[in-house]
Amino acid sequence: MNHQNMLKYIKEGLLNFIFPLNCKVCGKPIRESRGYSICEDCFKTIKLIENPYCKKCGKPLIKTEFFLNNRDILCISCRKQHSYFNYARSVGVYDKALRKCIHLFKYYREKKLAKPLGKLLINYLSLNKQFYQKFDLIIPVPLHENDLAIRGFNQSLLLAIEIGNYFSVPVEKDILIKKKITRFQIKLSKTEREKNLINAFLIKEPEKIKEKNILLIDDVFTTGSTVRECSKELKKARAKNIQVLTLARGMSEAVTVFP
Repeated sequence: MNHQNMLKYIKEGLLNFIFPLNCKVCGKPIRESRGYSICEDCFKTIKLIENPYCKKCGKPLIKTEFFLNNRDILCISCRKQHSYFNYARSVGVYDKALRKCIHLFKYYREKKLAKPLGKLLINYLSLNKQFYQKFDLIIPVPLHENDLAIRGFNQSLLLAIEIGNYFSVPVEKDILIKKKITRFQIKLSKTEREKNLINAFLIKEPEKIKEKNILLIDDVFTTGSTVRECSKELKKARAKNIQVLTLARGMSEAVTVFP
């Protein structure tokens, strides 16, 4: 441990002693805080998404024998609408510990959560052969400049930087731009979300993504409206392939039961 890291370690130790943190999930004291209020035990409870899931959008399917034995199933939503991305995957279900982590990260400015959450994404990319060495650029879903000024940072960009540093892949934060102020998506229906995002994004430097394989990063996939609109603009700018990866999958709709 070098001198700078030693000082940082001592400083954090003193802060933990003077201002001890309690875990925002289980309520227990965090013995060795790393700058965020989730304990390691609760972090380990994050429910990861496993097969079976829709081959296009990654939506979890009920674990019946049929779905387990047939990996090329499309969910009802993907059968009905066109998605401009090649496929989308999410690391875990947007619930309990993962939901709390994302809320603390986005709305309570616990930016140090970027590292453990980024590690979840890195582990997923490393273990999933669909993604292995198949992206040339990493692009985060952008915030409108007004929202960025209020929050102070783009959580998707911080996650993208963690991935980019690990895989030595460039992160482009100024190519995909959100040009339109939109309503908050959280309380909108699927149809309202889609209308809300029409013409919300633009590509600033299309020459940089022409014939490139893009990894598009966001925090939560709910209906997919946001990543579909982003992917549409990337495709119009002649991106070669678009793969979407999000931390969490919001289950706003019923899990598909029938093929």
